[in-house]
Amino acid sequence: MLNPVGVPADTGSDFVSAAQAAKMLRVKPQTLYTYVSRGLIRSIAQRDQKSRLYYREDLEKLKARSNARHGAEPAAESAIRWGQPVINTSITEITPGGPRYRGRLALDLAREGRSFESVAELLWTGIQHHEPLLWEHELIPRDFKAQLDRVVLQRELPPLLRILAAATAVLGVAEPSHNEIRRGTTIPAARQLILTLTGCLGYLGANPGFRFPDPHQTVAQNAAQTLIEKPSEEMVSAINAALVLCADHELSSSTFAARVAASTGAELRACVLAAIGAHSGELLGGSCDRAEDLLRRARSKEDVHRRLTELEQAETRVPGFNLLLYPEDDPRARYLLHRAHTLSSRNARAQLIDEFIEEAERRLHLWPSLEVGLVALAATLELPERSASALWAVGRTAGWIAHVMEQRLAGFVLRPRARYVSVK
Repeated sequence: MLNPVGVPADTGSDFVSAAQAAKMLRVKPQTLYTYVSRGLIRSIAQRDQKSRLYYREDLEKLKARSNARHGAEPAAESAIRWGQPVINTSITEITPGGPRYRGRLALDLAREGRSFESVAELLWTGIQHHEPLLWEHELIPRDFKAQLDRVVLQRELPPLLRILAAATAVLGVAEPSHNEIRRGTTIPAARQLILTLTGCLGYLGANPGFRFPDPHQTVAQNAAQTLIEKPSEEMVSAINAALVLCADHELSSSTFAARVAASTGAELRACVLAAIGAHSGELLGGSCDRAEDLLRRARSKEDVHRRLTELEQAETRVPGFNLLLYPEDDPRARYLLHRAHTLSSRNARAQLIDEFIEEAERRLHLWPSLEVGLVALAATLELPERSASALWAVGRTAGWIAHVMEQRLAGFVLRPRARYVSVK
């Protein structure tokens, strides 16, 4: 692995020189080289091959451990990333072309028809599977459906994100005493969790209830058969593409919540439960439901124009439009809208949504975000209401899990500091 030309070895860099590394650890150069040979510190060669640079992150971890062992006063402070606003990650990068998963543009993965399973594995392990992939996973407990149905169906059906939270909690209760951290088998548990959440899509149907996923089918096939009476291959492919594009988006609020929980040593389901809680807020996952209400309730062309006039006069942020990370356009939304347009199952409701989006762009300069793309696709497929936000959450679970894994390897607690401001 070669270092890029001109990497500075200053306090703002991820790399430091040998002299600086030895000074940080208060050791001799020979001791530093011993740490490198033992794999405790990573280093990379300079192009001149005469010197090396050392990862600041590894040095900080080693220094924190040393301080903790020797009871040094700054141990707590150095073991925690006090108030650091940026977290290093190798999972996803946001670019003008949309998110890149481990260096692969998510849109390219969707266009190539990569399965959601293979994309999840790419996020988790960095390995790209090109052949069809069916997951081997820990079995969902037999009495899981009865337990979850008892919780969910005892009164008015709650929002689906609350159902996903309940399913995650029930699955955690069923976990044996030796959890996935102790067993060192996070990926089988991760697959089980995603398939369990896919089964929760059954609560959106006319006869709500948990549906055990078919182990011989993909996540997209299970989702399609739960949401659509007779799904075609074209419909399954569209749902798979939606899941792929939802899989991760760098450090969203829900992903950060998952990483905070992971940094404390929480088990996988607890971390995902924290993420679902953050995702359910009306400014994140709830924004998808609000966008659906806005788009689906237009009953005629006249109604579309009336609603747009109301939005123009209100001068408030419109849910599902103008994501700040994409000032020009959200490529994920544009691709989903394109997929919706090419589906053979076009209907009057989908056409009205198209007209709303086009008119919003023309009159109000509102550019659709992922939520709007999901709502338009769901309408074209004639999925039950709230299917858009449900697919978003199921897909995003893959990214949450990837960040949980990465945060565990980072080995430090995420604990920002507060700047006290007197109210006097």
